[in-house]
Amino acid sequence: MAITLYGIKTCDSVKKAQTWLKQNNITFEFIDFKQTPPTEAQIAQWCHSAGWEKLLNKQSKTFRELSPTEKTIADETQAVALMLAHPLLIKRPVLISQHQTLIGFSELAYNTLNN
Repeated sequence: MAITLYGIKTCDSVKKAQTWLKQNNITFEFIDFKQTPPTEAQIAQWCHSAGWEKLLNKQSKTFRELSPTEKTIADETQAVALMLAHPLLIKRPVLISQHQTLIGFSELAYNTLNN
């Protein structure tokens, strides 16, 4: 099972996801947003799979620092453009497997990877 985990090294949720994957002997590739920002196509696919409202982290420091105009997001197209411009707005981690796209870390959701 090929799994790719996207995020940043310093994110606590990403660290928890990596630890869980290692403890469960699940091989994964880690891609750091700071070194390799996601493409527009990747962000659009994640939005399609999980919903842009779930993918866009409105609790992040990056979001709080946006202008009021930038914070007004009417649709997925605007959300994708904003996350493309500011990849740290993407809720982390993003886990992509053959059958699933998981946003954020939840042990309950990650347990479905073993099935």
